[in-house]
Amino acid sequence: MLGTLRKALGEDCVELILPDGADINQVIELLIGSYGGFDEVFLDSVMNSPLPNALILLDGVEIGNLKGLGTPLEDGSTLTLLPVTHGG
Repeated sequence: MLGTLRKALGEDCVELILPDGADINQVIELLIGSYGGFDEVFLDSVMNSPLPNALILLDGVEIGNLKGLGTPLEDGSTLTLLPVTHGG
């Protein structure tokens, strides 16, 4: 977790045990269900998706280059959640 996402989660890093075949969507659901208020920072309220608000990397590769939020995870995978800030 980086930036405002780390602050909202209250931790730099979280280790999760997931079932075989789990995907990034399942990780997001687990984080939102486990950390109250995380969804307010992480999810776009109109789209109900993290993609407008965060860059999500799986083992250093942006998930848009993979299968998006449906990208399956493997044992030892590392997700990096980086907030996207906009200003004007």
